[in-house]
Amino acid sequence: CTPSESFMAIASVKEVRLSARRCSSRAQPALRSLRLSAEGNEGEGESSNKRWSVSVVDEAAERIESVKVALLSSLSGSLAMAPLAVIEKSSFYPSDAFSAQWELAHDGLAFMLALFGLVYRYAIRGDGNPQLKQGVLGAFVITRAWSMLQASDSCSALPLSCGAPLSYFNWEMILQGSGAAVESVLAFGAAAVAMEFGFSKGWVKKFPSN
Repeated sequence: CTPSESFMAIASVKEVRLSARRCSSRAQPALRSLRLSAEGNEGEGESSNKRWSVSVVDEAAERIESVKVALLSSLSGSLAMAPLAVIEKSSFYPSDAFSAQWELAHDGLAFMLALFGLVYRYAIRGDGNPQLKQGVLGAFVITRAWSMLQASDSCSALPLSCGAPLSYFNWEMILQGSGAAVESVLAFGAAAVAMEFGFSKGWVKKFPSN
């Protein structure tokens, strides 16, 4: 190997090193961008999973299932109480059938049934605890029936006194509350039965649990 050949070899090595350094400096921004993107995606996944007690949740699929359950609950509950709704009288219900107040109350019931379906699905999950089911059902029935009560003209306030038989509730209010409670039990109970049937058939899915 002559001195000139050695010099050319050394020069070639230096050129290769310079080229490698140039390529490395050009690739650094791209690598940094990829690293940041990967870290961001990992952080988003971790923050999403922290919302739930389960390890992995497909939020898009869960939203679709929730919409399906809400529709099923609203439709089934509304259909179940429809025969009773058309014969309601103010003597045992807060309003007569087909009155403006009656329509407002039953539009609200359809919306409450949709909310009931959402709460029912997220509350019971896959645990199979009957007390959870009964608790959700009872909470909606009591809340609706109580909110529909109307104080009689004979009632006085602070403290509320309406006469016999319970002072706080008179016979007229008891009959109204009973009518609202019967309708609510029928509507929410039918919705719960329809959802359980849908869960068993796989038409709708419970929210997953560990």
